[in-house]
Amino acid sequence: MVRAGEFFLAEDDESAVRVGPRKSHDFAAVPCDGIYPDDAVLRWETLLTGTESLVRDVVPMANDGFTVFAVPEPLCTALASARGDQLRATAVAWAEIASEPDDEISLDNAVNLLERLSALAKSRAEKDLSLYCWYFAP
Repeated sequence: MVRAGEFFLAEDDESAVRVGPRKSHDFAAVPCDGIYPDDAVLRWETLLTGTESLVRDVVPMANDGFTVFAVPEPLCTALASARGDQLRATAVAWAEIASEPDDEISLDNAVNLLERLSALAKSRAEKDLSLYCWYFAP
């Protein structure tokens, strides 16, 4: 089960590796506790674009249960340009297909997460930053 995680903006991979549980940072971020975000981004990308990219590990998961990955560019673009109705439809479909017992999310939380992530993706484009995610699942 994912105990903690967040999507965040950073300049590059070197900056992104400095995040994690019990590490403070000043990056713009959206928490994603309780879900497996690496699985979620693939579902979101498929739902929003019809394609699925590979997730690029920045810090590969090891025995400690910690990882950092870069969110695929096609998903970043789709999130930044998505309308509210598209985000809601994606959230509804994702909440219905969340198959892992540890990855269940309410519709309201799914919509909220995708709306906040969309705002982060828009900010990413404006500031010329990259979107990353870290999570801890011991």
